Amino acid sequence: MTTAVSDRRRLTDLLAGDLAFQAPAREAHPLHALHPFAARFPHGLAGHFINGLTRPGDVVLDPMCGSGITLLEGWLAGRNVIGVDLDPLARRQSAARTSALDADAIKAAGHAALERAEDLNAGNSHPHDPLGFVRGGMDDATVKFLDYWFLPETQAELAALVLAIRAEPEPGLRNLLEVVFSSTIVTKSGGVSRARDLAHTRPHRVAEKQPRSALRQFEILVNRAVDAYRAVDTGTVGQSAVAAGDSRRLPWQDESVDLIVTSPPYANALDYMRAHKFSLAWLGDPIPRLSELRGRYIGSERQSSGESASDAVPPSAQGVIGEVARVDAARARVLERYFQDMGAAIGEMARVLRRNAAVIIVVGPSVMRDVLVPTHQCLADIASRVGLDVVGVAPRNLDRDRRMMPARRPAKAVAELAGIERRMHTEYVIGAVRP
Repeated sequence: MTTAVSDRRRLTDLLAGDLAFQAPAREAHPLHALHPFAARFPHGLAGHFINGLTRPGDVVLDPMCGSGITLLEGWLAGRNVIGVDLDPLARRQSAARTSALDADAIKAAGHAALERAEDLNAGNSHPHDPLGFVRGGMDDATVKFLDYWFLPETQAELAALVLAIRAEPEPGLRNLLEVVFSSTIVTKSGGVSRARDLAHTRPHRVAEKQPRSALRQFEILVNRAVDAYRAVDTGTVGQSAVAAGDSRRLPWQDESVDLIVTSPPYANALDYMRAHKFSLAWLGDPIPRLSELRGRYIGSERQSSGESASDAVPPSAQGVIGEVARVDAARARVLERYFQDMGAAIGEMARVLRRNAAVIIVVGPSVMRDVLVPTHQCLADIASRVGLDVVGVAPRNLDRDRRMMPARRPAKAVAELAGIERRMHTEYVIGAVRP
């Protein structure tokens, strides 16, 4: 049997397995819980394909790495992992999750930062007004944003923490402390802002909410991070690289990657920046710059100006674009741009893959103006158009108690359902090979 045939058969077998992973064979590594991230796919799904299609030392790429699930699973399994993302907070998380940091060094750095922050907050260190110092480097839009979402006493603690973390000289430890800092703000519940559930929903200010102490939350989360890194076997992990970049223009040479596992945005994507800017604004990214960056994301509701890098829109996508256009021409243009951008991204994936190597794309249908968008089928057709051999498109049932996704039914049908039934129940795993 030739290598090409055996690789295709192995991928076929993997796609035929149970891809739900609602009760994985092993628990998630504690580093997965380092920071919340909306709509993450299960670690078992990434591990299923990484372990089945690669060997230790192979190169695994996620060109839209998000929280770093693929990267962490590959890194722990001894693969060399590469991640790319436009989102600054996603990159921070992915880099932290795949850094072989010493647990004792984390503990020392975290406790030192906490002590510096407490001194600053008490006015016992320079600068004596940490909040004024931090705000002095911000533009008016960022200051206005923080004043709306954070109480004055919370702002004082967060400013003290920001300055204390900046004083950490080791880049890897400093990045981790920034991720821990962010996780005091972007949380599934509680948190230190006046917003409700930043990990899942569009932010809404809750007038009666009593935010937690940022200093005490930081202390708790540093200790959790120490425990998580103690669970890493640094002798077996691979190498890791996380880069700021665009999946539509990957900064890697042709035929340099052994496997791609990724979960791209949906056609009506979750707007991650709505939540991420709550911590990124504190970490030095002005709100206007983040708004501009948000418009560059694939699937963003706010499309930046400029032409798409690809016109690879197959008939299946053109048909659904036409259906949406009959209802809403503006939304149809957004959908068309989405498929153009995904054509460019999948084309780049095909370019960097080695011969006979596989790409795994996890995505599902969505609804736009009451029109069901079969994103998975359209992306499979795009993969074929750019020269990939699509082996299969396999469904996977979602754990509706864990993963918040757009409703899969048209809005008229969804309106008749209650609560949890409005969520999407199924997504798909596209498996393709570069011939």
